[in-house]
Amino acid sequence: MLIDERKNQILMLVKEKRYVSVNDLCKLVYASSATIRRDLAFLSNAGLIQRVRGGASVLGNSTGETAAIVRAQANIFEKKRIANAAFRFLHNGQSYFFDGSTTVGELVPLLSKLQDITIITNGCENAVRLADIATCQSYIAGGKISLKSASSTGSDTLSSLENFSCDATFFSCRGFSLTAGPSEGTIEQQRAKAAMLRHSTKHVLLVDHTKFDQTYVGSVCSLAAINILITDEKPREEYTKFFERNGIQLIVAE
Repeated sequence: MLIDERKNQILMLVKEKRYVSVNDLCKLVYASSATIRRDLAFLSNAGLIQRVRGGASVLGNSTGETAAIVRAQANIFEKKRIANAAFRFLHNGQSYFFDGSTTVGELVPLLSKLQDITIITNGCENAVRLADIATCQSYIAGGKISLKSASSTGSDTLSSLENFSCDATFFSCRGFSLTAGPSEGTIEQQRAKAAMLRHSTKHVLLVDHTKFDQTYVGSVCSLAAINILITDEKPREEYTKFFERNGIQLIVAE
């Protein structure tokens, strides 16, 4: 299922404002009330928003995982730039953890340029895309499938990840701040990513500018545990100075 530009804009507005009326949406996206109501019905039926009298609001569990279909289409150009910048840290003959994020997923099509690499992921969509890369040996960490995040989590996933040891982990996050570091909306996602980090030597965080100054319930790791941070816009001076003091390599994708 694809969401066109107008519906995606509505999704982002609902997420940002928590509640938006039909009248406000008409003004913000320049559409008639009839069109807005049809879009809201579509998004509600897809399980992405909650219809309420006179408008729409976020789903009751929106502080947790964001639906994969929303994540896949948010900031797509920024994610591609970040992935292109991250590619130089991948090398022939090495092994990597990839989380289930859509940002890291943008690395997958680039892997055909490499030889004899191994990827372990808990992302269902990333695993399907990896299956098409002939030069890559890939594994998916088994466990309970989350329909919303399109990834596996839980004790079985953690046990599966414990069987591997990789050269690096490439991961993203839902929020990033100086106080909490990278954080996730659910403890299950946090635990899966933390397990990958424990079993890898280098930690590469891919995070677009919209994630900065946001904090969620599950802190994935300390800031000091990050070796390389790749983003699409230079963060403010408070961040850059912290990165310099703690030896974190900052890369701003062009």
